[in-house]
Amino acid sequence: MRLRFDRFHPLVTFLFYAGAVSLLIVMLHPVFLVTSIAVVFLINILHDRLNGLRRWSFFLLTTFVLMVMMNPLFNERGRHLLVEINQHRVTVEAVVYGGMNALSIIGIIAIFVSYNVIMTPNKLLFLFAKILPQFAVLLMLTLRFIPLMRRRLEEITVVQRSKGLSVAHGSWRARAKIGMLYVQTLLTFSLEEAIQTADSMKARGYGRGPRTTYEYFKMNQADRMAIIYLLGLLSFTLVERVSGYGFLTIYPLMETWHLSLMDTAVFISYTLFLSFPLLVEAGGMFRWRLSN
Repeated sequence: MRLRFDRFHPLVTFLFYAGAVSLLIVMLHPVFLVTSIAVVFLINILHDRLNGLRRWSFFLLTTFVLMVMMNPLFNERGRHLLVEINQHRVTVEAVVYGGMNALSIIGIIAIFVSYNVIMTPNKLLFLFAKILPQFAVLLMLTLRFIPLMRRRLEEITVVQRSKGLSVAHGSWRARAKIGMLYVQTLLTFSLEEAIQTADSMKARGYGRGPRTTYEYFKMNQADRMAIIYLLGLLSFTLVERVSGYGFLTIYPLMETWHLSLMDTAVFISYTLFLSFPLLVEAGGMFRWRLSN
């Protein structure tokens, strides 16, 4: 069954994802970030039952552990000493700062996983192809670059294993040599396909005139209300962020994690914005139950 969030005009969904990424970057506060991770994971459960995130589980876990560990190794700033190892100070501030950045990156990756499910290439081209055709194609190719390269690498791995070549067996030198072969094959495959795509688009006259056939999306009253809702919450949150709310100062002295009254208002606005897909589906289910 198609989700109600997926039925919105592409401008609505693009505005949500662009705003969500922006908020995950600038709102660096542990309470905000932990809440956003929970909300974003619920969105992914709703959209594809975490199938996309499962492919990234090892990378996400590794990223979190490395960032939490690496920041204290290179940064000794902070007044709250956690432990001292061989005259190297590990401070609470360094651990918290690394953890916040790790949660921010994990949230952004999870948002892009959901983006790839909802924002199809047709929707992206509908938004930008008329005014910025080159930018539309570049953006579309950039956003699908990592998932596409991952699928290609899996195909190459299967073929190379059938030849008896694998990076999982043998000496480190042999593994490195086979790994370089994988990379060489992947780059050659990607470049050849890129040339074919460019030639095909040039032959079809892409960007030289108005598009004659494409999927058309019509904006209705629900779309307009959604845009007002998202822009209102996003504007309020960003304006208050510039004023200093919704952000935890770490250095030189870490502030208390306690949220002031204005911080709480920003937190509610922040949560309501990120929860938009969940609220849409919950509202649809509520109306369906009332109608039955």
